[in-house]
Amino acid sequence: MCGICGVVQVAGSPRRVIEPAALDAMTDLMQHRGPSDRGTYAAPGIALGVRRLSIVDVAGGHQPFANEDDTVWAIQNGELYNHVELRRRIEGHTYRSHCDTEILPHLYEEVGDDVPRHLRGMFGIAIWDDRQRRLLVARDRLGVKPLYYAHSGDVVVFASELKSVVASGLVPIEVDADAVDAYLALGYFPTPYTPLRGIRKLPPGHVLVVADGRVTTQPYWTYPAAAPEPMTLADAADRVRAKLQESVRLRLMSDVPLGAMLSGGLDSSVIVALMARELDRPVTTFSVGFREDAQNELAAAREVARSLGADHHEVELSLLDDAVPLDELAWYLDEPLADLSSIGFYALSRLASEHVTVALSGQGADELFGGYAAHRNAASLAALARVPASARMLGLAGRAGSTRAARLGRILGATSSAERFLMQQALAGDALRRSLFADDRTVHHGRVAHEVVAAAAGSAADPLRAAFQIHPKLALVDDMLHYFDRASMAHSLEVRVPFLDHELVELAATIPDRHKVRRRVTKIVLKQAARGLVPDDVIDRRKVGFFNATMAQWIDHQGRRQLRERVLVDGAATSGLLDRAAVARLVASGDSRHSRLLVAILMLDMWLGDVLPRAQAVGNEARGCAA
Repeated sequence: MCGICGVVQVAGSPRRVIEPAALDAMTDLMQHRGPSDRGTYAAPGIALGVRRLSIVDVAGGHQPFANEDDTVWAIQNGELYNHVELRRRIEGHTYRSHCDTEILPHLYEEVGDDVPRHLRGMFGIAIWDDRQRRLLVARDRLGVKPLYYAHSGDVVVFASELKSVVASGLVPIEVDADAVDAYLALGYFPTPYTPLRGIRKLPPGHVLVVADGRVTTQPYWTYPAAAPEPMTLADAADRVRAKLQESVRLRLMSDVPLGAMLSGGLDSSVIVALMARELDRPVTTFSVGFREDAQNELAAAREVARSLGADHHEVELSLLDDAVPLDELAWYLDEPLADLSSIGFYALSRLASEHVTVALSGQGADELFGGYAAHRNAASLAALARVPASARMLGLAGRAGSTRAARLGRILGATSSAERFLMQQALAGDALRRSLFADDRTVHHGRVAHEVVAAAAGSAADPLRAAFQIHPKLALVDDMLHYFDRASMAHSLEVRVPFLDHELVELAATIPDRHKVRRRVTKIVLKQAARGLVPDDVIDRRKVGFFNATMAQWIDHQGRRQLRERVLVDGAATSGLLDRAAVARLVASGDSRHSRLLVAILMLDMWLGDVLPRAQAVGNEARGCAA
């Protein structure tokens, strides 16, 4: 696991693209991602930087790696689980280490731009071909690892973190109001958008190529649409268990201590059980809970750990009594994010990092097999949509005056999957968001949010099919995996996600919906696959969230005060963007339905007021020293 960055010239006679001190600043701003080692490479037209967290071939894995004649250079953030197989497949090359990254320049010599298609893992990679003056940048298929880029003037700047791109000093800094509007609707900045107009996220499964005076992006893999094959539930469960076991086995590749995150729920428990089958020692497990959470799962995690013979560690926090390190968290999250679950994962990662360098997690199972309330609701909507319109309207009319019936009627009347999703999931509707902006004329309200949701849904019209497309492409990547990566890397901990192996994702697409969600029962096939691996009470227990204490509690106890002290004052970072009076009315309303929206506003202000200026200052200082 690492942090990578670079600058490449798009066209013209090759020149120095960045001062050495500025490249060092970009690189070392990500020291938390790679405290073990650092490396840079610079030549006319190109500059590369990397911070390394040593996991595979600790002593010999120094990056960047080059081919035999130093004409192809490569850097990587992440892990390539099939690098040994690739070495056997590629003949006639000389290697100087056992590090997975070293396969990249040699693989590029064999297959060119098809490199990412041959990789099985989580990664952000960059490969420089000096002979052809060509840069290839790629992000893994599921978006587990991040990659930002900006095309500014005659250069492209890229990095694992937004802060590093900002610190280059090569990109104009301008807030993207349309992207902020989408953030206030969704609670995260949806790919490819960021808070800044000139910087974008490379989408999962995409490559960026700089060559022949052009900058292009294109997909090398697309998230699979449902393609159900005839199979029984038993057959589907057998296939899932076998592929998941293989995925776990691959992710045990490590020359440093590893363990697992254990919530006590089904997904993480299955991962720990499969790890236990592969290891000759107890699995080291880690759990976090909040005292205020009525559904605190620490006791359940403790029982699962005992049943699987794990070496268990846990931490319990108080959402109300403990100081929430939001300033610190905002820096490491790298973008504004309206998800306080990141607080728990930040603490859990700190605990795990005291014992191991790598941890496996159960993230992704809900998206693959339908574990959310949104999937249950979508299945119900799909069933209701099949009822003749006349009978459906008669049933709704019988509940006249019911707010829930009226809302259900509006959802059923939605003209697209995107409209239906935003009705159900948006933090705030267009009208409320419109009232929050200081100058409403500068924002196309709802445009970005609707476009990204519609693109994620694709042609899926059925509510359940649409949910299976939208959730893994949006919230999974830009909310959950986002804070998983940033919160763990803040503590130099690598988190691996076996459920998001692309071969398992492709398998899940072939499993009929009835084996995933039926009526109000979710994750049917995974529960079947888990029988005999984990205790039945874990399988049959009602799902609860990783972090279930309400945001409303925290907002009332701490959040409103912080909003008044930061946002509702002269000179607030959001001044000029958000209307202070409108935000003040929202803060004073006490309406718990707006708790997550208030968190979104607070985190946006912290990012604009603290994170962005700090990243700029790091770059300015480096360039000042260079001058």
